[in-house]
Amino acid sequence: MNLPRNLHDFNVFTNGTPLTGQARTITLPKLVMNVEEYLGAGMGAAAKLHTGSIAPLEFLHNYGGEIPELNAGFGDPRLDGQQLRFAGAYKNDAIASYDDVQISMSGRTNEIDTAEQEIGSKNGVSYKTDCVYYKQVRNGVTEFEVDTLNKVLLVYGVDRWAQLRSITR
Repeated sequence: MNLPRNLHDFNVFTNGTPLTGQARTITLPKLVMNVEEYLGAGMGAAAKLHTGSIAPLEFLHNYGGEIPELNAGFGDPRLDGQQLRFAGAYKNDAIASYDDVQISMSGRTNEIDTAEQEIGSKNGVSYKTDCVYYKQVRNGVTEFEVDTLNKVLLVYGVDRWAQLRSITR
């Protein structure tokens, strides 16, 4: 019997530095294929056709306070100047086993939101990093790898853009 895997613990790293005890919540990038509706003569309904690209990858991460290592990456002139890693332990209670999920990302932090600051309160800081690289590995198996600058989209070892890349390069 399997149950959903629930996140039991995680950590965030920036440029190799662990942010242990500082991260509060994160929103990992959505993986979204860009599609367009197409309805041609004789079709019973519109079909959604891939456009050959994916939606921008945004990593939203919130901390208990400002993180100087993340502040230093703000507005970096390089699209991939900030290296980030998420390490998560997801547990399936039915089999009492953890999945080791490692997500590596690189990008540029383009937004820092310090929000309202109040003495004695749990003030937080939110960061938005626009990523150009994303790799998700579960228990040693690469599930997804997206390299937007080199037009690579690997899904469980299958490069979905290999043929397209070979034609256009």
